[in-house]
Amino acid sequence: MKTRRFHSHATSPGIVIGRAHRIEHRGSPFARTWIKDADVEQEIDRFKSSVQKAKEQLTHIQAKMCRFQGHDQIKIIESYRMFLQDDMLVAATQKHIRDFKINAEWALDKTLAHLKLSFLNVNEEYFRERQQDIDYVGRRLMDNLVGSPELSFDGLPAGEAVLVVHDFSPAEVASLPRDRVRGFVMEGGGETSHSAIIAKALEIPAMFGMGEVFDEIGDGEQVILDGIKGVLIASPTAKELEQYRSIQKKYEALEEILLRETNLPAVTKDGFRLMIEANMEIVEEIPSIVQHGAEGIGLYRTEYLFLNRLDEPSEEEQYENYLTVLSRLAPKPVTIRTIDLGGDKLSISQSYEAQTNPALGLRAIRLCLREIPLFKTQLRALYRASVHGNLRILIPMISSVDEIRRVRKIVDEVKNELAEKNLPFEKDVPLGIMIEVPSAVFMASELAAYSDFFSIGTNDLIQYGLAIDRVNEQVAHLYNPYHPAVLRMIKRTVDAAKKAGIEVGICGELAGDPLAITLMVGMELNSLSMNPVSIPRVKKILRAVTREQSATALKQALAKSTADEVERYLKRKTSHLLPGDVKRLHIIEGQSA
Repeated sequence: MKTRRFHSHATSPGIVIGRAHRIEHRGSPFARTWIKDADVEQEIDRFKSSVQKAKEQLTHIQAKMCRFQGHDQIKIIESYRMFLQDDMLVAATQKHIRDFKINAEWALDKTLAHLKLSFLNVNEEYFRERQQDIDYVGRRLMDNLVGSPELSFDGLPAGEAVLVVHDFSPAEVASLPRDRVRGFVMEGGGETSHSAIIAKALEIPAMFGMGEVFDEIGDGEQVILDGIKGVLIASPTAKELEQYRSIQKKYEALEEILLRETNLPAVTKDGFRLMIEANMEIVEEIPSIVQHGAEGIGLYRTEYLFLNRLDEPSEEEQYENYLTVLSRLAPKPVTIRTIDLGGDKLSISQSYEAQTNPALGLRAIRLCLREIPLFKTQLRALYRASVHGNLRILIPMISSVDEIRRVRKIVDEVKNELAEKNLPFEKDVPLGIMIEVPSAVFMASELAAYSDFFSIGTNDLIQYGLAIDRVNEQVAHLYNPYHPAVLRMIKRTVDAAKKAGIEVGICGELAGDPLAITLMVGMELNSLSMNPVSIPRVKKILRAVTREQSATALKQALAKSTADEVERYLKRKTSHLLPGDVKRLHIIEGQSA
């Protein structure tokens, strides 16, 4: 068969050579029927039974994963069990049965459609991808209602299978038999989905967002899954097979070396020290963060606490969550970002009209300054938890001095309230701001006067700086972190922070990009915060370069006129800087075959 190549995001790294095995999309057909008044309670009981059965199934899956996989991160399954208790799902479905006199399957379908629609209008990839979680829980409930069997991997052939699927739930990813499945490619999904988190946590090579790949691959066809470069090769040539077998062997050797050295400090050859921290969204990520050698949490996104619920989390609930994170990481620093949500994402009592462009609308600190009680509740919980660890508070999407002044005033009010109640708290918790919009970049010197540290959110800074909607497929190709304008905005921010004597770090995807490390060292940033899996690789590169070499690389990169020129230069220069053993292990993407 002719060799074909498919490209997408390298979701979970690794290289697999195996045989394709396709798994058809499962969907339980169901009947939509009207019911009599006398049958309403019976339908509700049937729905409750399906919920109870789903809880038992998830308990079984979780126990199996803990026993065989031994990885705490897969406790993401717990979030599904919580979703099965959520009124948005359970009470809403029962209400549909009662109000519309329809069977449980139809009522469930209506509820799921409503939930998915509410996330569809959210202008943030992370929240849109929670639709996958809804799909999984909904599919399990529907299967239970119609009596469909669970997805089974028992029929998989022996050997190194590379699964080709339309969609995989996190539980299905976690349940993959590793003795037969070496990797998988998926038509849907994205970098921030739970399935992606599980695949990375379990170190299963995978590629997501593969489009129409399912119908292009044959069962039993030989494939190469390159989860480093984001390439799937079907029916590779003999030469490609030979090259990739060599690369695979070197990659596995590299992974052993990286993990063995991951707890070494991130210091360049000439002694420049960078803090390497992790981004996190849920408490269950902490074991993986520690295992991969993070020196702290550089960005804890607290939005997750507000998901999948009609009400807002109470001060006590938030306090318990922050206490857990701080105490488990102590004495390492933990930077907790106040909620970065828009009014259309929250189940708050106040309602807002739909926003034409939510990315530029009422979100993040703008929402908090409108909803003062909501903001104060989170701040009280944070300051109360501050005595249990090394807390830093981060305010998102600051665009003016007025905003940070107002934040400071509210923080003082919260401290006074706690003091009046004799509740203990740390009085000098560092308060930092995210630099993620162009106005903040150009006002960085003035903003530094009110900030204890800067954290540059490169994902949004690129989007706002280049006017690119990164989820709009028509323009997504223009989203490029190496654009000279982006690099100059980062440099300008770092210079302002240095002049003001405050710390500055990066918490966007650029922080974990191996190709950008020399630039980060050249700018003399204080910290980088990234996906935990990227930490060993970044530390390895840091220990292979010098500050002087990096300063030269930065100067040259800043002088380039286009993103392509910068990227080509960095690939050439970084390869030149790295010692032979690092280059041979293909630590930089693009150096392999």
